[in-house]
Amino acid sequence: MSQQDNMALEHMTIRGKFWGTEQGQPTIALHGYLDNANSFDMIAPHLSGLYIYAMDFAGHGLSDYRAPGDLYSGLNDIRDILCVADKLGWQTFNLIGHSMGAEIGSQLAGFFPERVNSLICIDGFCGTNVASETLGHLRSTIESSFKKNSSLKVFPSFEAMTQRLCEATGQNKTSAMCLIERGHKKVEGGFTWCTDPRIKGSGPLELTPDQLNALAENIQAETLFIVADRDNSWLSRTLDVIEPRHDANITIVDLPGHHHIHMQERSAEVVQLINDFIHGRLDKTA
Repeated sequence: MSQQDNMALEHMTIRGKFWGTEQGQPTIALHGYLDNANSFDMIAPHLSGLYIYAMDFAGHGLSDYRAPGDLYSGLNDIRDILCVADKLGWQTFNLIGHSMGAEIGSQLAGFFPERVNSLICIDGFCGTNVASETLGHLRSTIESSFKKNSSLKVFPSFEAMTQRLCEATGQNKTSAMCLIERGHKKVEGGFTWCTDPRIKGSGPLELTPDQLNALAENIQAETLFIVADRDNSWLSRTLDVIEPRHDANITIVDLPGHHHIHMQERSAEVVQLINDFIHGRLDKTA
């Protein structure tokens, strides 16, 4: 069973869920874009030897929104993760990230290698693009902070909200309902997302290929990179940079499936891979 817990930081409150016991390895779990801490409900109970804090990023799930004028930026997210770790008294820790969480986690591991013991990335790693695109994304991040009075769609029922998420992402009903359970609120006319509308248009810091190579060079943590959907263009761009490097500390494992593979039918295989990796049983030559 998990317990709920809040991290009252100096600038905001981050909310999340604990899994495991305090005797386990300190581990922070990072969800994907527009998801929340429930993203790890299907694998966290089965990961052995870890003490996991699955956190909601700012503006997601039950965590506070950023203050008016503040940017929803991957750099701010990295700062929040370090603040959470400091609040928990964790000088070093493991990171488990999915999608956007894997992007941000890999950046943290490259920027602050002395803080990260091991890194597990589920269908995500630091994103890369040509310089003109990365600059455009930086502009979009700034522009999104100026949004005022924007609102999210209201659904007449919880079931309608679930159906829409399934249609938009291709998730099955079970995983969609799991995310919506923590990510919805009741409003006049039905249900809507808890998400801060200003998040739309923002996202993790994307690097050029040269910058990604430099970041990968900095990562000291033993890294497991689980690849589920190579058809995602943003992920394939990253793989085009990372795979030819043949870094001894980065193990790439293909586990074909849905982008939310850790919440879908192959979640048990994800659990097995992570447990084998954490406990040194993963065959890196397979």
